[in-house]
Amino acid sequence: MTGYRRVVVGTDGSETASAAVREAADLAGVFGAELVVVTAFQADPAVTDAREQAPEEIRWRITEVGAAEEHAEEARRLAHEAGAKKVRVRAESGDPADVLITVAEDTGADCIVVGSRGMGSASRFLLGSVPNRVSHHAPCDVLIVHTV
Repeated sequence: MTGYRRVVVGTDGSETASAAVREAADLAGVFGAELVVVTAFQADPAVTDAREQAPEEIRWRITEVGAAEEHAEEARRLAHEAGAKKVRVRAESGDPADVLITVAEDTGADCIVVGSRGMGSASRFLLGSVPNRVSHHAPCDVLIVHTV
């Protein structure tokens, strides 16, 4: 094995997601890999209404993508602190599992890192969890970090 060249990690800004980011950053640092931090967001009509009523100079911050980009930038800072040298961020619209898989495909990732939060919940059996769906459909290795 020659190691990983590109690692993708998802974050939603939560503490458990931050644990996964730190683990992914450590992994990327060990291999000298690029780390791609991904935040998924979905459109919310209430946010869209608030945005339309806000002053123009702050309107960009009241968007789903604005919040997602803030989470990703915070994760970038955490990743650098944890040892990742090459970090880029992406905020994408869509279901978190689908976004992680698509970004991994688009970037030629060797590994996706996700937190385990939600894997033991009853709702997982009805809806599926992000780590569960990613592990079954990823185009590369998947590391599920115990974050519960």
